[in-house]
Amino acid sequence: MSKQVFDIFVKYSDQDGERLALNVTHDLDYHIYWNLDMMSLRTNEAGLAELRASDSIQSIELSENYSGMAAQNVTTSASDTTAAPAAASSAAKIQQGAWGYNAIDTSKAQTAGYTGKGVKIAILDTGISDASGLKVSGGTSTVEGVTSYNDDNGHGTFVAGIIGAKGKAYKGIAPDASLYAVKVMDKDGNGSTQSLAEGIDWAIRQHMDIINLSLSFPQQSSAVQDLLQKAADQGITVIVAAGNNGTADGSGDTLAFPAKSPQTIAVAAVDSSLQRADFSATGSNVELAAPGVNIVSSSVSGKYKISEGTSAAAPFVSGMVAVLKQAYPNLTAAEIRTALQQSATDLGAAGRDNLYGYGLISFDHLLGKNSVIASTPVAAASNVRDASSDTFSASDNSVTPKTQATSDNSPSAVNSTFR
Repeated sequence: MSKQVFDIFVKYSDQDGERLALNVTHDLDYHIYWNLDMMSLRTNEAGLAELRASDSIQSIELSENYSGMAAQNVTTSASDTTAAPAAASSAAKIQQGAWGYNAIDTSKAQTAGYTGKGVKIAILDTGISDASGLKVSGGTSTVEGVTSYNDDNGHGTFVAGIIGAKGKAYKGIAPDASLYAVKVMDKDGNGSTQSLAEGIDWAIRQHMDIINLSLSFPQQSSAVQDLLQKAADQGITVIVAAGNNGTADGSGDTLAFPAKSPQTIAVAAVDSSLQRADFSATGSNVELAAPGVNIVSSSVSGKYKISEGTSAAAPFVSGMVAVLKQAYPNLTAAEIRTALQQSATDLGAAGRDNLYGYGLISFDHLLGKNSVIASTPVAAASNVRDASSDTFSASDNSVTPKTQATSDNSPSAVNSTFR
């Protein structure tokens, strides 16, 4: 029997197909995706042959391994894109790096008392460092051989800090949101379609409100797309970095997956002059723009870092969605998406374009008298729950304590909701 093994996704049409998939699984290494008639598993050549020969098997997809999924989206403020983000060594640098938080009027939300409290955000990345000063409500690792969701790379912590930091120097967009670290990439920023799929599935099972994907890879995955559709069907807002493969002049469709998925909100990056960052990917699926150049955020050591990339732009939108979910708890995910589109400050060519989408996100037309949302926001003190204290089913033991080592891109608005 061949010793070569393959990590695959299998879709089956009936119980015979499910049983066959389980029977050919190598070393009982498999994951079942609820309500999708799909399983990811490891098998050998003989198992593949059995699956291909069965009428009960609808499709087989190979799980692809990718290197530098994180590095594709966050570069440093220096020219060396393989280095860790540069340390913010002075108050002046931190203040300079905070321009993005000011550009989207974050203080307007926080002055009104909206900080994302009660909203659960799954950050699918390299984890979140337990030395970063960020409060992490739980998480899991889907990286093979890694049981801890602690960040051993730095990318995930930087992304999380843009949302949830509570430092004296700056505050994140939604500092009271409940952050969940879903480690889908290893210490080198490497991952696979299987690790991503299992991470999305975890977020769905744990009823997250928002999924942040500051990552990309070149090939579309049908299995991941099915999970993105399932997340959308359950009202989860999925925010994705557009990617850093843009051309200097912004020509062409350079978006990668999953930014090309219509179930996600793809976010481009702009600099402090509100011009497109020359690395920011472009294409018709770009939906919004957010700060993504010389941004200050958290590091694995607890100090601040300055970095850039569309990976930094995406969490600005995730934090904004968390604030809106707190302020307008009765809005659907589609209605929040429409509000983001209608409230954006148009950049570039008039109307939606391939560089900036609908434009720069801003709280200015989401809260207060200028809001595009006709509904009155709830009082900030009337939160009904603290998501960080949520309990989970004992049958799903992937929620671990921090110390464990181990649609269409233009959804229509409800007429009575928007101005």
